[in-house]
Amino acid sequence: MPKSKDKDEQSDKAMYYAQFGYLLNRAGSLGAAYMSNVLKEFDMPLPIWQILLILSEFREQTTSELASHTGIEMSHLFRTVLKAEKRGFVVRTKSAKDKRVTYIKLGAGGRQMIRKVLPKTRLIVGTVFQGIPDADIETTVRTLKVVYDNLASNIDAIPVDNNRKLIVAQRTIKYANKPDKI
Repeated sequence: MPKSKDKDEQSDKAMYYAQFGYLLNRAGSLGAAYMSNVLKEFDMPLPIWQILLILSEFREQTTSELASHTGIEMSHLFRTVLKAEKRGFVVRTKSAKDKRVTYIKLGAGGRQMIRKVLPKTRLIVGTVFQGIPDADIETTVRTLKVVYDNLASNIDAIPVDNNRKLIVAQRTIKYANKPDKI
């Protein structure tokens, strides 16, 4: 007995979405492996590099803001920031208004490291996007932002055990939806 058209469409759609997640995970893992390989030359772990890039783009950040931008869980982020601070890459300061708040900004060593590493990472970016028109890259970036926002804003809709990545995603959405933030 032949399958109904609706079942075929549902099956195809499910495979399409499964393939999307599979390819996204593979590309992300391979990209991180490439980047980690480049960063070995500078004795730079990938999470520290992520922090430096975020701080170079967004300037001074609170620990929570930095966790939201990097997707790094808070306790791991705190340890990573301390390592970056010991190497002179970042500077931490307490808020004058609220001593519970710590600000993190790029230090002179961090700016110098970014200048050293960026030319090497541009080679990876060139390889990643080789043969892909700019319009397709822009569409992909917009799509990934929507996918992330959809997942992060619907975490409560699906009952799951506490998961650190989901908790960070929830914080990201809460931070992004604050009216005083852009």
